[in-house]
Amino acid sequence: MKKIYTLITSVLLISSTSFYAQTISLKQEFEGFANGFHSTIDSVAISPGNVTDTLWYTFDLDLIPDGSGASRPDGWFFSYPYSELNHGPTGYTYTDGTPDSNTVFSANSWNNFGETSSGLEDNWLVTPSVVVGPHDTLYFKSAPRQTPRYCDGYEVLLSNSNNDPTSFTTVLSTAAENTALGTDTTYSTFTFSSGFVHGLDGTYIDIAAGTNPSHAGQLRPFTIPLTAYAGQTIFVAFHHNSHDDNLISIDDVIIGSNVFAAGAGISEHGNDISLKVSPNPSKDIVQVEFNLTSESSVVLNINDVTGKLIYTENQGMSAQGNHKSTLSVSSLAKGFYTITVQTSNGVSVSKLIVE
Repeated sequence: MKKIYTLITSVLLISSTSFYAQTISLKQEFEGFANGFHSTIDSVAISPGNVTDTLWYTFDLDLIPDGSGASRPDGWFFSYPYSELNHGPTGYTYTDGTPDSNTVFSANSWNNFGETSSGLEDNWLVTPSVVVGPHDTLYFKSAPRQTPRYCDGYEVLLSNSNNDPTSFTTVLSTAAENTALGTDTTYSTFTFSSGFVHGLDGTYIDIAAGTNPSHAGQLRPFTIPLTAYAGQTIFVAFHHNSHDDNLISIDDVIIGSNVFAAGAGISEHGNDISLKVSPNPSKDIVQVEFNLTSESSVVLNINDVTGKLIYTENQGMSAQGNHKSTLSVSSLAKGFYTITVQTSNGVSVSKLIVE
């Protein structure tokens, strides 16, 4: 049967049986899910499996109705962030001081089926096609509505062929879902599926008062290097595949080579301080070299692939000119990291591989 998909560039007009699209380039600006939408809806015939596409798509393959009683959309939809800290100009800000967007893309898994296969959500948020540069990284933020209780899970998937759901065979990362309820706010009394558990390390959560076992999730930055796909055309999908839990959100999606995604927000910067990290890869010691065009405060940070701050060093005020710092990475687990140099005038970032 021929399918008719909906091409949409409008917020909050969401149907569970259609595709939606938004025209925006990941290579040129981040996706904050707030601006650039229009009020018109056009029904057009679109064949899934496009090799190149300039549009975002969301689609719902499970068609399970909302079980919350609040008549929430069944697939991805626009909403406000779950944490009060992520709302408006008093919440997260970009490094240039502008406010973070007040809206995020959310998906709903409250379906009253419980932890059964019949209740598995199958909601997809797919990026436009992107030609990966030699130093590109995927950056994004996410937060569950609640954690540890009813914490939603999802996968970040990659396709280097087309944007049909069956083509997303590479798993870039997995966020865990709550599969058995605990009794208090300590994570040890809850059971989770495999993957990253939001809030388990005590960060990026609004601590619940009293005996409430649900902390509100704060938007947490994640980084995933894409160097293995340099020169290839790819699509990235955020696949919401949780059972009967509650809500998950995604925000600030970008693929680029000079992007700062740790701490308070995401911002693109040129390599304005000529940051160089060597040797890279490294097993032991790395030299961090940078140039200051004027006197500035300097902070060096190392973050892991989830955005967690691993190491920070405040060097105070530093004079104009060339600078070199030595960092030991021998205690770090093998994998991908980011090194950022924060100055009074901006931020520069470099990927680091620890062997």
